[in-house]
Amino acid sequence: MSRSVLMTCLALSVLWVCGCGKKGPPVVSVKGTVTLDKKPLPDGEIAFSQPGLAPVILPIKDGAYSGEVPAGQYRVEVRAYKDGPPPSTDPQGPPTKVNYISDEFGAQSKLTADVAPGGANDFPFNVTARGKH
Repeated sequence: MSRSVLMTCLALSVLWVCGCGKKGPPVVSVKGTVTLDKKPLPDGEIAFSQPGLAPVILPIKDGAYSGEVPAGQYRVEVRAYKDGPPPSTDPQGPPTKVNYISDEFGAQSKLTADVAPGGANDFPFNVTARGKH
């Protein structure tokens, strides 16, 4: 009996690792620039997201980003953080991280990118800080 349980577990493991033959869209290179108030964003992150899937998050350094993203239509969010006040539950604790990019480019972003196999996939984005519109 234990041998049949072991064989079943092994078979299920192989199926899980292989994904039952299901293939997703091709993964392609993307790159671009992000300016904050018309200057390169020093440090931050850009997220390419689709409903129901985990976002692909790429770092932004000196106004540039690059990485690999599966082909498809994406909603794009840009975030950059600065130190904020410590949590109210621990006023002497470490500072919190506060996103200083305007919500219209973050949580309420209408930015999009159509990542295409064989395309240039070079996406420049211009964002503003909170309180600047």
